[in-house]
Amino acid sequence: AASDVYKRQIYVYDDELAKVIKQLSDRYRENVLMYYFLDMSDTEIAKLQNISRSGVFQNRHYALKQMKKSLEEEN
Repeated sequence: AASDVYKRQIYVYDDELAKVIKQLSDRYRENVLMYYFLDMSDTEIAKLQNISRSGVFQNRHYALKQMKKSLEEEN
């Protein structure tokens, strides 16, 4: 499945992972994709999302918890 993040298309080939990523809000999904798939730093993400670096970290932490919960519910 593909996602667009700041004019870049990102492909997630694991269907289960793609599904839980798509369930996230736009901000959380973009955060996770930029950090893990585009190798962007928290500082770079913070600039794009116009939030603090600690906000980026907190949002990603929350997003990962949501993803884990979704995966556990499905299995």
